[in-house]
Amino acid sequence: MPDQLKNAVSHLLKLPSLLYAVIITVRNLAYDFLPGLSRGVDTPTICVGNLTTGGTGKTPMVAFLARYFQAQGLRVAVLSRGYGRRDKKRQKIITPDSEQNELTPEIIGDEALMLQQQLKNITLVLDADRLRGAETICRENLADIIILDDGFQHRRLRRQCNIVMIDSQQVFDNRYLLPAGSLREPLSGLYRADAVIFNKFDQRHPEFYAHAEEITNYIGPRKLFRATYQNRGFTAINGDRSLTLAEMRRLNPFATVSGLANNDYFIKQLAATGLNIKKSLSFKDHHVYTDRDIADIKTICRDLSLITTAKDADKLKAVIGEDQELRNNIWIAEIELKLEDENRFFALLPKFLP
Repeated sequence: MPDQLKNAVSHLLKLPSLLYAVIITVRNLAYDFLPGLSRGVDTPTICVGNLTTGGTGKTPMVAFLARYFQAQGLRVAVLSRGYGRRDKKRQKIITPDSEQNELTPEIIGDEALMLQQQLKNITLVLDADRLRGAETICRENLADIIILDDGFQHRRLRRQCNIVMIDSQQVFDNRYLLPAGSLREPLSGLYRADAVIFNKFDQRHPEFYAHAEEITNYIGPRKLFRATYQNRGFTAINGDRSLTLAEMRRLNPFATVSGLANNDYFIKQLAATGLNIKKSLSFKDHHVYTDRDIADIKTICRDLSLITTAKDADKLKAVIGEDQELRNNIWIAEIELKLEDENRFFALLPKFLP
């Protein structure tokens, strides 16, 4: 969309954004002063959320926390709505003993599937009604601690800790709420946060320190953290091979295929590690791949191997089928969140542990 048209559309959307801001502000005030509107459960609950739409790194942060709590010997349940799954209203429980062939992006959503594959001995509860999901976890004694995924605005479920993720590459856009901007609620909502994490942090990002100073007005400097993504290597999409970053560099050049909220960052991140990215196929977040997409991918694979994300891998495998040419030429970038000053962050958590 040309910039002039984009600005005109944004201007037209400012009035509904202001109305939305009023509604959200009144709603937050109601939850602040009427505690009976929310309920908690006996199982300690930690929420990972954000203020904006789009990818801020909530799912990698959920995985980071789950690994930490599991290392403490705790049983972890991740509570999510399961974005993109076919049956959005029905509650679904996935345990380590669940049948793997019943777990597909259509049934549980792409991010829930990625978590289930990356984390061993995890319980996933998918429920659009997060309070109902938490009550199920508590009633059936499924976990010692609940990690609520993307629940910062879901205030009906009381929690002991709020962690807010911010994309340091995009921050707050034009500062308008939906639909003119990307904010889900005003910045003042940060007063509910126990920790704010600037993800995808880049020392060269010129606006970071100004934004950081503004945010500390709401939460104080001790609650502000920075994080980046760290490459752990690459796995062939057919699962039969793994390569280190150094080994991948010897296979240069590559193409990428991804369906993310910020595809450009994924591409830049790979290029920054020394990989030569010649082409890219980029789709919107949670994209469902079609036969047409696979035809385009197959054309690229004649000349280049492809790199994709763990989030996209299972959706691609479902459409690729048994095509060995593609299965041998698509690599999954294994990426995990790396938090700066981990000790200071983990020092915040003991008061939330059971």
